Amino acid sequence: MNKKEFESILLSNKKIIDEKFKDFFDDSYNLSEPLTYAVRSGKRIRPNLFFETLKMLGKDINDKDIKFALCLEMIHSYSLVHDDLPAMDNDDYRRGEYSCHKKFGEDIAILTGDALITEASHTLFEICKDDSAYIYPASLLMEMAGYKNMIYGQVLDIRSHEKVDLDYLLLVYEKKTSDLFRAAIIGAALASDNDFKENRTKDFENLDQYASNLGLAFQIQDDLLEENYQDELNILNLISRNEALDLLYDINKKAKENISHFNDNEFLLYLVDYLTNRNN
Repeated sequence: MNKKEFESILLSNKKIIDEKFKDFFDDSYNLSEPLTYAVRSGKRIRPNLFFETLKMLGKDINDKDIKFALCLEMIHSYSLVHDDLPAMDNDDYRRGEYSCHKKFGEDIAILTGDALITEASHTLFEICKDDSAYIYPASLLMEMAGYKNMIYGQVLDIRSHEKVDLDYLLLVYEKKTSDLFRAAIIGAALASDNDFKENRTKDFENLDQYASNLGLAFQIQDDLLEENYQDELNILNLISRNEALDLLYDINKKAKENISHFNDNEFLLYLVDYLTNRNN
């Protein structure tokens, strides 16, 4: 796969999500504007992971898969809205625009995050009512978003101190980022093959490790792109840039090895380098 082919798929999947979100929230309610604002942008990496893993495993994408991908993105967006709050990271900007609390106020931002995760939960129930095959993926998604996983990573992040070591930092990244990648990739496996529901096969383990490594690499690249990181949890406060790059390349190599034996794996292989060569 070359760059042009990869970006065509990436943008095609992104367009599906962007179009669905345009009229997803009922505009007769006064939270519809901040909700739409919160999910308006981004590369849609998690939906792409879900769609392309489904394709790699031989499943055609249907409307329920698209709704599941929307749930992935709503949960990711809720986490960003809350992460940006003054009590958390206190960020005024997200992707070059005002963060939700700066545009709508802290109170509405909190409620927007709450609404996103509850709407995702409701949508997952609706999917499972129509097709019980999505019970396992839905359960996994909510587990990965919960207090033992993604939220745990945020707790570790905000409670970190200057003396953290590399293992601590990688655990934060594993929980904050890799676990939602796992929800996308393993969720796709669970939706595509009944054998994955009952048995932790070698393929299951490899997909899980791919998701874990991809999330770590994604966060390390984020650190390498930061210009002002001295007061933040950042790998460059623990090891040199060259050491961080060596670690990144090693993780990338492992991620590719994790899925090397799958057929139709070109997109997920290319994604490894794409995410760690990006400049934003």
